[in-house]
Amino acid sequence: MSSPQPSYSGMHVKGGLLRARFLFVILNHGADTWARVLAALPDEERSSLKDIIVDNWYPLSTLDLLDRAIAEQLGDGDKEDDVFDRLGEFSATSALSGPFSSLINPDVHSFLTQSALIHHAYQDFGKASYEPLSDTSGLLTIKYDNAPPPSFCTSGSAYFRHAVELCGARSARVTHTRCRARGDDACEFYFTWQP
Repeated sequence: MSSPQPSYSGMHVKGGLLRARFLFVILNHGADTWARVLAALPDEERSSLKDIIVDNWYPLSTLDLLDRAIAEQLGDGDKEDDVFDRLGEFSATSALSGPFSSLINPDVHSFLTQSALIHHAYQDFGKASYEPLSDTSGLLTIKYDNAPPPSFCTSGSAYFRHAVELCGARSARVTHTRCRARGDDACEFYFTWQP
């Protein structure tokens, strides 16, 4: 791995996020690539990913290690963010065609408000709120006690951009205006779209 692994102690995500990573690799790159991803992980992480249960909680550090191992297998260092973007987009497609499909709403503000309200359904850290700014823009703010990994914010931005598109919006954009990992007091995601 490219950098030492922070502990992210006490921070957990639902297995659905890990399962989406598994499906992304298997469907787009095959079982051999997934085997190489797993081989790059420490024994404990590899063991926990043998049977991913979507409703179980997993350490955020497991997701971070998995994301970085996938990025190492699928791209070189300067394209890591592109891999995280693709993971986020795929997660939106996976989650919003499954357990959270009822969230899809042509009213993007309603979708983003509901997403903030169910924030704790898929991560047990941070407090999310959403504020509409105009008919076609808004601000999602997530306050974290401890910063999540930068890859989490990158894939999260792509997740939300694609989710807004799945709601029917065009030209959706998400700008990560503030980031806890960059030393800000919260993560902010500024959304714009066309109806």
